[in-house]
Amino acid sequence: MKGKIDIKKLIVLIVVIAFPLIFDLPRSTMTLLDLAGIWVIVAIGYNLLLGFGGQISLGHAAFVGIGAYITANIAINYNPPLIVGVLLAGVVNGLLGLVLGLPALRLEGNYLAIATLGFGVAFQHIFMEWESFTGGFSGIRNIPPAHIFGFTFDNRVSMYYLIFIFILLAIIISKNILRSKTGRALIAMRDSSIAASSIGVDIAKYKTTAFVLSAIFAGVAGSLYAYLMKQVYPNSFDTAMSLNILAMIVIGGIASIEGSIVGALFITIIPQLLKNIPVQNASFILTGVLLILSVMYFPFGLVQVYHNIVKKIKGSSNDKKGEVATNNE
Repeated sequence: MKGKIDIKKLIVLIVVIAFPLIFDLPRSTMTLLDLAGIWVIVAIGYNLLLGFGGQISLGHAAFVGIGAYITANIAINYNPPLIVGVLLAGVVNGLLGLVLGLPALRLEGNYLAIATLGFGVAFQHIFMEWESFTGGFSGIRNIPPAHIFGFTFDNRVSMYYLIFIFILLAIIISKNILRSKTGRALIAMRDSSIAASSIGVDIAKYKTTAFVLSAIFAGVAGSLYAYLMKQVYPNSFDTAMSLNILAMIVIGGIASIEGSIVGALFITIIPQLLKNIPVQNASFILTGVLLILSVMYFPFGLVQVYHNIVKKIKGSSNDKKGEVATNNE
């Protein structure tokens, strides 16, 4: 029914908005939640590329780093309103996404993965060596807080709501893209590029479009990362981060916006919960095990598990209702 309010989503929205107001969380916990929100934005964009577009990238951390360094330099030298840094990070990343998308026109599968991995490694070294722009190994510190319309986001709670607004925008934009001709073309290309081409889908156009869109999302997230952490270092954007981004959507749910959210929260928060366990690299072990289980038993991630449980509960509930109705007859 059109116009019907989704009660579950409304409840989740209210809980997310009220959460930091109800609970007096320590600074470290708020920082963790803010970081998780930033990775949600990255994961949504990456799911447009891999989950819906069928194009893999193992160098996606580079886009996050580029967005962070662009914003850091602009903020320190000019301190413009928030929107300037975010837009510039998104535009530059979109152009670089277009450049990275060009090899995708000739490469697929493992070859594309290797090419994008090379892109990520190259930029990690650029971050280390280009001292005049990135600060080299010392990075960039003391980044001014984000501000717009006279309001300054100078604490973790205000950043929480700022990031939440960008998450909502990312969800709305991505869902509108998926409902559009572009979204349908991406899905057709993912399922079979030959079949999609035969019905008139411009494969070259939509492959590059997928890279551009995901790069823009990552650039915006990188911009928010710089404002949140107030410091940017090259080691933050290495291959391990790119693999974590991949793990987010595999564990959360490929080709699912909800899965992107679940996966990003899981990969960001779980390692912190396991840091006190007396097992070395416990979070990495758990992530690896979940990746194996995801591929083997629930290829659409934790979201698939949730939906399966809900279906079983509803099925058993309907069966009981049917039995009651039969007995009454």
